[in-house]
Formats: sequence, C-alpha cells, structure tokens
Amino acid sequence: MSTITDKRRVSSILKSQSTADGNVTPTRNKVHFAALSIESALQDVLENNRLAKYEEVLDRLKDDFQDSTFIEIFVDAKQAVPLMNPCFGKLVDQLLATRWCHRSDDAQEAYKQFTLELAIVQKNYCAMTVTKLVKMFLPEKVEEKYTRPSEEQLRQMGSVHDLIIRLKNVIPMIFDVVLMQLRNNFPYHKRPTGETISYLSNVLRMTEYASIYCDELLDIVVFHLLQMDVNVPRNAIEEAEYPDDEMIFEMAGEGEDEAMSGDSETMKHPVAETLDWYMEILFNYIERTVKVDGQGDRLFKILLNQFETHILPTHSTDHAQFIMFYICSFKLSYAEHFISSLWKNVNNLNKSPTVRQTSVGYIASMLARAKFVPLSYLKSMLVEMSQWVHNYIQRCDSMHYNQSLKAHLVFYSVCQAIFYVVAFRSNHLTTSAKNLTFLQSLQLSSIVTCQLNPLRVCLPTVATAFAGITRAYQLAYCHTILERNARRKLATVYKNSTQLPEDCLDTFFPFDPYMLKKSGKRIEPFYLQYQAHEVDEDAGETVGKGRKRYESVSEDIDDFIPESKRHRHLSGAGVDVSGEFTFSYGVSPGFHS
Repeated sequence: MSTITDKRRVSSILKSQSTADGNVTPTRNKVHFAALSIESALQDVLENNRLAKYEEVLDRLKDDFQDSTFIEIFVDAKQAVPLMNPCFGKLVDQLLATRWCHRSDDAQEAYKQFTLELAIVQKNYCAMTVTKLVKMFLPEKVEEKYTRPSEEQLRQMGSVHDLIIRLKNVIPMIFDVVLMQLRNNFPYHKRPTGETISYLSNVLRMTEYASIYCDELLDIVVFHLLQMDVNVPRNAIEEAEYPDDEMIFEMAGEGEDEAMSGDSETMKHPVAETLDWYMEILFNYIERTVKVDGQGDRLFKILLNQFETHILPTHSTDHAQFIMFYICSFKLSYAEHFISSLWKNVNNLNKSPTVRQTSVGYIASMLARAKFVPLSYLKSMLVEMSQWVHNYIQRCDSMHYNQSLKAHLVFYSVCQAIFYVVAFRSNHLTTSAKNLTFLQSLQLSSIVTCQLNPLRVCLPTVATAFAGITRAYQLAYCHTILERNARRKLATVYKNSTQLPEDCLDTFFPFDPYMLKKSGKRIEPFYLQYQAHEVDEDAGETVGKGRKRYESVSEDIDDFIPESKRHRHLSGAGVDVSGEFTFSYGVSPGFHS
C-alpha cells in the first residue's frame, strides 16, 4: 500500500459529514476507536516507518470517551503491549495518564489489565507506571480549607491501591520503585493542607497491605513530619495565634475559656494547620493499629526505631516527638521501654554527649508530664539517676578535674533532670511520710553540695523551684549555694562586660505544652500541667491562676521569683536586684502556677 493511499484513508476517517439539520460534525466522534487500532498503528511504524496512524492515535487519546469506548481502547492497548518498546514512550505516557478512577468497574478493570500487562512485558515502563499511580494520591481539586475525603474519593483511591496490590503480587520487587516514588513525590511542606494530608493518608493505607514495608513507609512519614515541624517553630505559632503578644489565662468557667480561645479549631499559621492535621491523622492511625491484636507491639518497635534514627538527633522539634508520648499512653510497658531505651543512651559512652544530654531531657520531660507513668516507676527512675550521679561524684573526687560544663555535660544534665522532676512532681512526692523518706534516701544534699556544683549551670527556674521544695522539707539547703553562684556570675558579667553567665545548660524540654488544636485533644487527657506546691503559694510567688494549654516560651519567666524582684534586659537576660541571676535559656520548663 502506498503512502498516498494510506493518507487518503486517514483523511476519509477524519472527514466531516453534514447532519440532517445542516450542522457539520466530525465523523471521528462517531467512529469506534477500533477503527484506529493501536496495534496496527504501531505495526505500521515498525514495519513501514509510517507515522500517520500513530499520530492519529495520539490525537484521538486526547478526547473524553464514554466508558464503552474507554474499554475498547484499553483492550486494544493490552493486545499491543508487546510492540510498545521505548520508542513509543509518548503513547504509553498518554495511556497511563488517562483519567480512569471515576469510571465504571468494567472500565477500571480494562485499565488495570493493560497496566498489569505493561508492567510484566515491558519492565522499562515500571517507574512511569508507579509514578502515575503515586501522583493520584494528590487530589485533583484542593479546597482552601481541608475537609475529610468523601465516600467517592475513598472509593477511587481504593481502586488505585487495588492496582498497586496486584502489581506487587505479580512483580514483588516493584515495591522498591513504589517507595522511591513515594519519597520523590511527597508534597512540599508549604503546599495546601489537602494535598499533604491526602498523600499522607494514602501512604499510611499502604501499611495495611504491604506490612513488610511498614518500617520504610513510616520512615517516609516521619521524615516529612520533621521537615514540617522544624519549619513551624513554637514562637511562629504563638505570633500567629496571639499577634498582640497577650498571655491568655484560664478562666473560672469553660465557657469563658472557649470564648477567649475562639470556637474555631483552625490554626492561623498555614503550615501549623497542615501539621495539626498531619498529627491528627498519625494519632488516629496509631490508635487504630494499637487496638488490633498483635499490631501494637510491632508498631511501637517501628516508631521507637524511627524516634532513635530521626527524631532524637533532630534539633528544635516541638510536636513530632509526641507520637512517642501518644503511643506510650496505650500501654505502660511501652512507656517503660521508651524511658529505658533513653536511659541506655545516657549510659552508652559510644553515643555523643549531645545525644546523651537530649536523652536525659526526654526522660525528665516524660516523667514530669505523662499522667500514665505511675509514681512507683517515677521513683525508680529517680533512684537510678541519683545513684548514677553519686557514682560519678565519687569517681571525680578521686582524680583531678575541672568544673567546665563541656567536660561534665552529661553529669550536669542528669542532675538538672533530678531537680526538675522533684520540683515538677513535688505535689506527688511529698504527700506522705513514706514519700518524704524516699526523697531523703536520694541524698539530694550531697548532690547540690558536691564540688562540681550542679546548681551553678542549671536553668535558674529549675534551680529556684528545687531549692524551695528541698528547703521546705529539709532535704537540702540550696539557697546559700544559689546566692554564692549568683555573686560569681554577676562578677563575671561585669568583668567581661557581658550580660551572659559563664556557664548554663542548653536546656531542652521536649514535651512542653502541645500547641496544635485538633490533635492536641488526644494529648490533653494524658498530659500533666504544672500545679504549684503549697510552699510556692504560701510564699506568694505565683503569677496568676494558671496559663492556658498554649504556654508562652518565647521568654522564660521564673514563676518562683517575686515579680517585684525581677529586672529584665532587652537581650533576654535578667539580673535579680538581690544579686541572683535569672537568665533565660532554651525552652520553658513549664513551672507555671
């Protein structure tokens, strides 16, 4: 057949015809796609080097078809799969990109059969196939305010997951490609909330049928959670929620409190809103999984591994770590195992001092804030930490040493953890003679009076609160040491013409008050707010009835020093008029009445 004849045939197919009312309608809209067989078009290119039919097929695929025509196209395409070598990548791309999820079950099945055949016969198209499927996890239309997916959207995504399952069954190794594409196509943290949450929900859904890859899938989830968390710091959320820098206090009634905070659960910071939904979806996933027999323990191990690998070494996270707090609330053994693993880090000399110090911060914050950690376990950890401190002091007494913070970073961190937990949980630890006897057994006086002088480098808020409790119950006398340390620091300030003290721990309180509104409701029942001890109340050192769940941490306010004695410099440092240094460091320890 000549080229001229072939062109005439193509032309006759596309020729417009007049209808009864005189309107001209292109004939091709009434011709079955089988008249332009994909298989014959590819053969014409391969055997005769003619592109007319092939180009017509590409053009025809741009139309919007009825389901019956759609089925004809993909049945024909499946038969032509053996001919689809890399030269026909444009055709394959168009076929795979065709919208199919909204169609009938038969039409969807035709698309799936073609895709399966393509993946088996033409393996060079696997990456393209997977990429098209993964990108379908992103919604076509994104609403300004995210809402949960409809039943129809869930049905359509179910079809995508069904195809991925079938691909995994015929080509097990294809899931490596799936994991790679999931990482590559995860939405940027500043994209609309709907995109990120839709994608996240589908990634978590894959753990149900690809449980062998659960660790890798959750690795993707946690990695992008951290990317989002570090890009919306606590002070940015505070500025968005409270632009006038007004501190919000709890009112006497819940109605007044709700009026102050507003009825809306939407975060004003756009990335914080996405992060809030992200955490809500994760918490919901954790709850569902833990309630399935045998699944909770496995999920805990995976999340603990993700915590050790990603969250623990990451600086300046405010909310990501609460996935561990939340899962530990379901079973006491999880909390004990979590704290035990952190304590092993502290004792592991092969770990960096920074990781060991951060692990101490997590232990202290967990013991102070978690309602689900029983007092008996808290006391056992205080014994463990105090014994470690006493052994460290004994070793140092037998050798020449300096008092530099860097040389004894872990020691000072453990000391501050003890002081912090004793002060924060003082209401529980001083309720009976038995508990007071326990506190005496810790030999706290020996710790504060040792030559390493741990109070010298502690956060002033923690040191002052601890000193008040120990003095009231005659456990240790810290105020003389605090005054001597303050005079030394003040002398250093004037000598060096600086407002900074010579040494102070870079303190981290990982379970500071949770600031996200929707997901925060899951944390609140298990979260312990600070309750001022009667010693503090009698001393008149409280600053109000109580702060709301969103405690301000942009400036650390020492609630245990009378307001009349405070003087703050613009730089954030404060010097007590009596000589005590009240410099602000790190994150708030949460000592608010």
